[in-house]
Amino acid sequence: MSAFDYAVKLLGYRARTEKELRERLRDKSYEPEAVEKALQRLAAVGLIDDDKFAESFVHSRLSIMRRGKYRICLEMKRRGFSRELTEKWTSQISADDEIEVARELLESRIRSWSNLDELTRKRRALGLLGRRGFAPNIIYRLLKEIQTS
Repeated sequence: MSAFDYAVKLLGYRARTEKELRERLRDKSYEPEAVEKALQRLAAVGLIDDDKFAESFVHSRLSIMRRGKYRICLEMKRRGFSRELTEKWTSQISADDEIEVARELLESRIRSWSNLDELTRKRRALGLLGRRGFAPNIIYRLLKEIQTS
């Protein structure tokens, strides 16, 4: 199987960054020239476009998976997105959008914590939002909202 065919097969499972594909092809012992040629061909036909992938990645992580900006940045770094792309797309996440996502996440979980005491609810909320990558100022703002309601 050629490097190009293997890369297309990998892209059939899920979208990948150029860096991820390069690493997977090199791990499969393809020649460096064959890897670069395959990546150029994939880019030419539009099968890899890190900019489009970064945009959809940020949108899905924020809206669907309810992750905060810090967690999205970390996941993008792990995936091999460039620092420029990471900054470009995460900078477009407004504080209001992030607060709204965090609030929705918290509201969906807090109902199941109704039988717990206030301190335990706050501790769980803090842990949940922190693990999801929301900024401390957002977390404490929402904790104050919980306390007043």
